[in-house]
Amino acid sequence: MSDRRSFALVGLAVFLVAVAMRTIPLYWSYLPFNLDGFQFAAPARYALQHGHLPSFASYFQPDKYSFSVLLTIVSQLTGVSPLRIAQPLIAVIGAVPCLVAVSLVRRIGTQRGWHVSQARLAAAVAGLVLAVEGIYLGRSAAVTSEGAGIVFVALLAVVFYRALRTGRSSWMLLSFVFVFLLPLTHVLATIEGALVVTALLALSMRRFQTRALRFGVLLVAVFWVYLGGYYSILEMGEMGRVTSAPGLFVAWLLVLVMLSVWVPTASPRLQRGLPFGLLFVGCTIFAANFFVPVFPGTAATPSLVLLLTAPVTVIGIFASWGTPFITNLDTDGEVVVALLFGPLVLIGFALTGGLTFEYQGIVVRGQIFVHLAAVVLAALAAVSLGYRSVSGIRFSGNFQSVLVPLLVLSAIVSTPLAFLGLHATPAQPLTTPDEFEATTFATTHASERWISDGHISRLASYYYPTRTNVTYRPVYQWLYGNERPPQCLTLSQESWTTTGAQLFPAAPAQIDNERYNGWIASHHVIYTTGGADPIVISRPEAPVSGLCQE
Repeated sequence: MSDRRSFALVGLAVFLVAVAMRTIPLYWSYLPFNLDGFQFAAPARYALQHGHLPSFASYFQPDKYSFSVLLTIVSQLTGVSPLRIAQPLIAVIGAVPCLVAVSLVRRIGTQRGWHVSQARLAAAVAGLVLAVEGIYLGRSAAVTSEGAGIVFVALLAVVFYRALRTGRSSWMLLSFVFVFLLPLTHVLATIEGALVVTALLALSMRRFQTRALRFGVLLVAVFWVYLGGYYSILEMGEMGRVTSAPGLFVAWLLVLVMLSVWVPTASPRLQRGLPFGLLFVGCTIFAANFFVPVFPGTAATPSLVLLLTAPVTVIGIFASWGTPFITNLDTDGEVVVALLFGPLVLIGFALTGGLTFEYQGIVVRGQIFVHLAAVVLAALAAVSLGYRSVSGIRFSGNFQSVLVPLLVLSAIVSTPLAFLGLHATPAQPLTTPDEFEATTFATTHASERWISDGHISRLASYYYPTRTNVTYRPVYQWLYGNERPPQCLTLSQESWTTTGAQLFPAAPAQIDNERYNGWIASHHVIYTTGGADPIVISRPEAPVSGLCQE
């Protein structure tokens, strides 16, 4: 079998595993995994009915255009409704970064003179680890434009590096295509992409031909002006966090440039020490959040999450050790350097910008972009330590036989994190058909404002933005403020007595089973379901509409 064909089979195997893992939510529900999916299904439904995407703000946001168009096209071509095709579509999109990891490892291994079998093994490990690792799986299986944003950032990094290296017009044109698409796709991914290309340009300033460098400077400048103007005019929240602290952001931008220039020239010990230190800081913050929320008003880390996240630190340790493998100049390792330090700098900016829920969102979602670079480094380190001579030393057969399986096993053990729902995160990503049908009933038939928890109220607002009148604040005030039960039309679930009612960004709040049943008994029941989590729509005997307002 030829080398090219063997790598193609590795890529195919990784792709199939990645797609299969991201279709697991279909076992529980045909609906999109993650409420954001309904924000895309709604405009897609509108477009299929009217022949164009909606332009009014209640249906549409400026960083959701690309994925909404893609979902509409796929639904039209397949004849499957947006709600049902969304999960298979995101499963395919979420598998693409796994293929990028395979390609990067293959090229870096080849450029470093590795034997084909070693490069092939490392490529397979990188792809499989990214396919099953729980933290990354949870976000890349979620139906959101962030998945497409991750793909565009990775591909932009590869294409921009090729343009700088070769000076070919085709790569330059393709770079501008991705720059154009990113702001229309996902705001955080756009900022990440701008940081990544800035890092790549800094890495390339002294080497590539003058024409290519002129192009690089132009693209980076156009990218920052484009995203800054587009999001500022349209008042996107994440961009507001940046513009509210411009000096701090510029300072971190300078840190990114200095890191990109310095790290390749540092000694291997320093190259490993820096990511080890950052990993330690990140783990410390995450562990501290178990005892008290680092960002006030948000949920603390559940013990189960802390336990299942621990194996991911093994990937981080391998990745830290593998940093010197990507710092050789004139190799595809430069792409990985940019993909590593770009997201880390944005996380640093968010941590120093303020301990608020908004900055926490940048930290939590920004770290997802680190995983691609991390698994590339981890795979290179595991295979090198286990199957190659390091500093002239050949490790024992027992040692070499353990490292690669340990890396893969660490990723597999963390897989349940992706699907634990309210047991792991303050936001429930899974929507059952019963929940969707009950929400549709309430939206269709309720003439007054009605209430539910954060999950159902967001579902109604996302999919029926012009038809619903729902809020979750009275439920929050009832369960967290110990106020009297709300006297208004309510959609409730029995799971409020077990896992709790979703009140994101706060932790879920439980209600005593006896108290819940007594409250339902005092209401007129309008709608009810059976199943594992019965849903009830009820109205008090004497509704007090003023208590149902936000």
